[in-house]
Amino acid sequence: APQPATAPAPVPAAAPRRHAWFSLRRLLSYSSREALELRRDPVRATLALLGTAILMFIVGYGISMDVEDLPFAVLDGDDTVLSHDYALQIAGSRYFIEKPPLAGHADMDRRMRAGEIALAVEIPPGFERDLLHGRTPTLGVWIDGAMPTRAETVRGYVQAMHLQWLATQARERLGATLAAPSSIELRYRYNPDVRSLPAMVPAVIPLLLLMIPSMLAALSVVREKELGSIVNLYVTPVTRAEFLLGKQLPYVLLAMLNFVLMSVLAVTVFGVPISGSFLSLALAALMFVVIATGFGLLASTFTNTQVAAMFVTIIGTVLPAVQFSGLIHPTSSLEGLGRVIGSVYPATHFLTISRGIFAKGLDAADLAPSYWALAATVPVVLGLALVLLKKQER
Repeated sequence: APQPATAPAPVPAAAPRRHAWFSLRRLLSYSSREALELRRDPVRATLALLGTAILMFIVGYGISMDVEDLPFAVLDGDDTVLSHDYALQIAGSRYFIEKPPLAGHADMDRRMRAGEIALAVEIPPGFERDLLHGRTPTLGVWIDGAMPTRAETVRGYVQAMHLQWLATQARERLGATLAAPSSIELRYRYNPDVRSLPAMVPAVIPLLLLMIPSMLAALSVVREKELGSIVNLYVTPVTRAEFLLGKQLPYVLLAMLNFVLMSVLAVTVFGVPISGSFLSLALAALMFVVIATGFGLLASTFTNTQVAAMFVTIIGTVLPAVQFSGLIHPTSSLEGLGRVIGSVYPATHFLTISRGIFAKGLDAADLAPSYWALAATVPVVLGLALVLLKKQER
């Protein structure tokens, strides 16, 4: 007899595949994809590789606080050997360059108003006579005060040279010593010549490491939004951390390459040696570029176009770094909200580390508070970027 057909045994349903909450493989796949896009985009690749070096030349030589080679002229109403010697005393310094003599007060006003001279010295009649008779001669000095900081510096130069010249003439011609209540000998440590480059070059490195890496990191994410490829994040098991960190990694590596390049330029081209530990400086730079690229990722979470991302990144990085980090004026001189921003802004701490290691030979132990401040900022910035990035279409 025929056997009754038996129903096939049901095939057990495959258990749903569980995806790991974090995959290094997925992270690196985004990093390799980003590196490939950089290779295919020569503009972004050039900006990433050489942008900081190009801007370092521009900013390093452009931001100068040196007061040198200022044009000056003399209105000599005495026309004697000593009055000529006094003018030569000023012209012989590296701070001033002598221009043709002044014809009168009207000529002085015209030339200073036109910017032809920054300093005018009037030597009155009887200058030599007063000096030879033991009387302190009186001079008239006019300084262009359109830039108050430079004017104060020029005033200090003129006063110092004037007192030195009077002391020399009193000793050589009269055999006397000028009476003074005290004698002050000034010495400048770490920067004996008081030049701008040893102060500005170490400060330019944090500024550029903040600006360009953050901008590139922001554009890398916003570009995905403009092209529509951000949908891969929405429909795949890729987590927000894998996506953002994968995007960030190539720019961290490029930023460290730029840091090494700028350090080499600082030593070889600008002549600013690294007095302290380069490894300590590199450790601070690594934390700082992670923060900088994190700023870019944070800006990309609430911008949808590359233009907006660049605008937000520049406003959020460059302006605070220039105004509040101590680039030109010490943070301690700020007041109110500016003082608060300067105290917590990461560029302030890396600038302190950079100048301390370049100029003063400090190490990580000496700069521990600044290192801890950078280390504490890393999870804050990356955490905000992760929280604000949406894992769904809007």
